[in-house]
Amino acid sequence: MTRDGPVLSPADDLVAAFVTEARELIQAAAEDLLALDGPPDPDAVNRVFRAVHTLKGSAALFDWPAMLALLHAAEDGLAAARAGTLALGAGLVDLSLAALDATSRWTEAIAATGVLPAGAEAESARLVQGYRALLGPAGAVEGDGAPAGPVPDWATELMAETGERPGGVLTALRYVPRADCFFSGDDPLGLVRRLPGLVALRLVPAAPWPPAEALDVFSCNIAVTLLTTDPCPEVAAVFRLVRDQVAMASVTLANPAPPGASPAIAPVADASRTLRVDAGRIDALVGLAEDLAAARAALGEVVARAALGADPAGLVPALRASDERIGRLSAELHREAVGLRLQPLARVFRRFPRALRDVARQLGKEVTLTLAGEETEVDRDVAEGLFEPLLHLLRNAVDHGIEAPAARAEAGKPAAGRIALSAESRADRVVVSVDDDGRGLDPAFLRRRAAERGLMEPAALAALDDAGAIDLIFAPGFSTAAAVGAVSGRGVGMDAVRVAVTRLGGTCTVESRIGAGTTIRLSLPRAQSLVRLLLVEVGPERYGLPMEAVVELARVPRERIHDLAPGAAAILRDRTVPVLHLADLLDLPRGEPPAEARLAVLRVGPERVAVEVDRFAGRSDGLVRPLPGLAAWPGLAGTTLSGDGRVLLVLDPETLVGDPQGERRGEERGKQEVMP
Repeated sequence: MTRDGPVLSPADDLVAAFVTEARELIQAAAEDLLALDGPPDPDAVNRVFRAVHTLKGSAALFDWPAMLALLHAAEDGLAAARAGTLALGAGLVDLSLAALDATSRWTEAIAATGVLPAGAEAESARLVQGYRALLGPAGAVEGDGAPAGPVPDWATELMAETGERPGGVLTALRYVPRADCFFSGDDPLGLVRRLPGLVALRLVPAAPWPPAEALDVFSCNIAVTLLTTDPCPEVAAVFRLVRDQVAMASVTLANPAPPGASPAIAPVADASRTLRVDAGRIDALVGLAEDLAAARAALGEVVARAALGADPAGLVPALRASDERIGRLSAELHREAVGLRLQPLARVFRRFPRALRDVARQLGKEVTLTLAGEETEVDRDVAEGLFEPLLHLLRNAVDHGIEAPAARAEAGKPAAGRIALSAESRADRVVVSVDDDGRGLDPAFLRRRAAERGLMEPAALAALDDAGAIDLIFAPGFSTAAAVGAVSGRGVGMDAVRVAVTRLGGTCTVESRIGAGTTIRLSLPRAQSLVRLLLVEVGPERYGLPMEAVVELARVPRERIHDLAPGAAAILRDRTVPVLHLADLLDLPRGEPPAEARLAVLRVGPERVAVEVDRFAGRSDGLVRPLPGLAAWPGLAGTTLSGDGRVLLVLDPETLVGDPQGERRGEERGKQEVMP
């Protein structure tokens, strides 16, 4: 880990503000750099330059010289491109993207630890050298930057004032910034901070201070004198933009002083998570909280009347009114609070053009990516969890979907493949789609490949319809690649996509036509919301079932449940409905079957399935939170808190009933125990 100076906590307000700003600037600059792959765009160059310049200015507030050196070099390269002295081509774009990548990684390290990561200096030096090579002799510092001759008096005075100092050759510098330097974007102390070898520093007024009533707080009035172990060329490079305000000299010191102690490293706190929130939303939240407090006060008056012996029957209307008001306000408060977590998908989508460009280059393909629906808002956790699955989908689309240019020409397609990443809101869900115009998926080929890999029995594969065959791409270990490549082919990715999307509370579907392309849709919850639950019990355990999946509840005499191989079924409302026991689905022991079965009829896709439980235990509202640790347990959607404060497991009917193993368990056990 690099120790460029005193370590700041990631939780420090200044560091947190830097991290937030840096992420946005890096993202914006990377997007504009990618645009430079096309026709010349002076506006894009200017935007990249401004982003890097702003980023450099912010970084100068801290002791991170490796980052500053790199950003300075990037600024030089972009400035040369703006001035027309450096050709704007793939060399500068690639190098600048690499510089932004490094800066992005360092920013995340700062967000986590407060310091630059190990190896930052070496990486910075390598990239800086890349810029120098691009700029050529014009971009290099000539000579050592220091005039020959006797040591100036100001340097001698500073050396005399300095106690412990290293021996050998030092660089002395005197810097008197212009009075209007702040309006030119100069940061005198920021420049000084960029000297990692600083030995001595003296700051004095450049001119006598005027009377307080005449003081101009925006006028710079300092003179900087310093000694540093940094070589003259490096010092000259730091101060090259204010060279007319600087004097330098090389001085040689004998009797080196013993080295000083290493700076202490302050304890680092855990990185905090921040969220930018519109002020209007906060105001609405505060207003609702005030209304809720008033409703609570009204309820308190009713309670006080009850305590004084008021007729309970006469208090019922007031209690009902309070309950209704508090319930309404609680729901609004929850809705507003959940809204604070919403963020546009643009922050995720805009990370992909760069990644797609690199993959396409690696594979020798031409691909254009279009983004749509970036403004669609989704819960922050869902947005953050989407990056990896979408990256898998986009990489697969380039590798497996988009054909090579020759094959596309033969098929009458444009040389450049098209991939569209879009998002749209549908009721309380968000649908994210990845659509390509590539070769599409061939169900027959997928069946053959699954047979070659032994994923299913031949008879089972032959029985699959085309949709089922296409769904094989989500099977663990399945890959359409003939060999392992740098991008894919290891049989991981699509199954990981489905697992990740399921963990986020979503589903994943595929549509494909041979030769016309493939569309993969992810349906995800827009935000956490209160869910009405049906409470059911098996033995001593209680579970929640989402009411939206419950079609009806029924009490059915045991003799009306029949064993129809391969499982049990009952006729409800003139419709044959499979019957599964919740205990079998959850691998729980069954009790003695009662004479009358209690059935919760659930809607599972287009079908209806009756799940038998021991008891119905009422209804409840709860905020269901998915738990990563339960993601691999089919049938569980998450947890919520019950009214008595206990954790309640909430079931997911789709995976509870649709899981093949669960279905088999239910059917086999059902055959043994259900009466004919």
